[in-house]
Amino acid sequence: LPTLAALLGRGLRGVESRLEKLTNVNSPAYERLFAGSGDNDGTNADNVGDTNKSKLVPAKEVLRRIQWDYYLAECDFSILYYDRVEDEVLESAMDAPNDSIEGPQERWVDALPEHRIVGIMYKERVVWDREKRIDRVFGSTTSETIDVVMEQYPEWKSKKDAAIAWNRQRQAEVTNTIQRMLGQNRFTMLKDLSLNLQQGAQENSQNGESLDVLVPKHEVEKYVVSSLQLFREARDDQMSCPETSLIPMTDILALESLSELAALLPDSTLRPTILSEIAALMNKLEGKSNARTKSSSSSKQGAALPELREEDLEENHVRGTGPGGQKINKTSNKVVLVHLPTGLRVECQDTRSLQQNRKIARKRLRLKLDEYLNGSQSRTSIKANKAVSKKAKAKARSKARQRKKKQKAARSDDE
Repeated sequence: LPTLAALLGRGLRGVESRLEKLTNVNSPAYERLFAGSGDNDGTNADNVGDTNKSKLVPAKEVLRRIQWDYYLAECDFSILYYDRVEDEVLESAMDAPNDSIEGPQERWVDALPEHRIVGIMYKERVVWDREKRIDRVFGSTTSETIDVVMEQYPEWKSKKDAAIAWNRQRQAEVTNTIQRMLGQNRFTMLKDLSLNLQQGAQENSQNGESLDVLVPKHEVEKYVVSSLQLFREARDDQMSCPETSLIPMTDILALESLSELAALLPDSTLRPTILSEIAALMNKLEGKSNARTKSSSSSKQGAALPELREEDLEENHVRGTGPGGQKINKTSNKVVLVHLPTGLRVECQDTRSLQQNRKIARKRLRLKLDEYLNGSQSRTSIKANKAVSKKAKAKARSKARQRKKKQKAARSDDE
């Protein structure tokens, strides 16, 4: 829920009410979105595509078209690919050189296996997407082809810019409303709190810090509690506020107003973190546990791992041992990585490639650092706890079945 609110630029309760409307088949919102989808003018064709009638053109064919078509410039296109080490989708320019994949190919896109390509973009617009079955290059699943996309790109870009402008306008409206709620002095204090939090995140980002270090949990908690205190002071001292009718009379309403402001912050990494903390505090005040918020805030499976600074690492390449032939035993492709501030140490010789071993070693060190910093809330600990819980539940179900079986056998013997 906080992530969705951050994407939509809406408050937590506003997004929650919209989700409830979409799950109610009798609501007008559900009817407009689903029941009336067959009467639209084809504006959703890009997202849906004619998946049942047309076959999606493979990525390599699309790349070959971009490479050899005289009217297409490779510098205008980029590749979205899945990185196995980082475990996420990354973007790379189509004409980028190959500096990490072994082989004779000089360009990255030629060396990249086709199954790892998930999307292709023309400037800022997706023109091929494997998962959504979008093909705007050949037009195999949509009504658009690449020449139409290029011709209409200025119009599409203007619409996107208009959406950004609308977001800024809404931010001004929300800011003005909160200013009238709190009064000028308290609003200035709230603004300073927000700016200090954003500036701290930006400074740490420039230093290469991780997301956990960019916005430490205690800093976000302090920001939310301090902001809530300003709303409480405004509620207690209504004479100093320009419009007393706008003052939220409960902490829940105050946090909802704060969530609307947080959802419009310019820092995309900061928005979900603040909204998650606000949602947790709202649920605590209401005395309930929202399943969606609980799963998104307590589970760190999708959270970013701590980033590593190269100046904090000591890296050595030594000869490996075990099976693998001369590529393992005669070359120094085993990576030994030490994190100097904490003394954490990892080794990797999983593959014959030194570059791949370096990537894997860094990911292992990030996992180890996450466990060192976050303890029971680290990704590894949460995964282990889930496995233990799953095993305990399975054992309990097995005991229940055995107990029922014995009871049934006892009743049959009595009969």
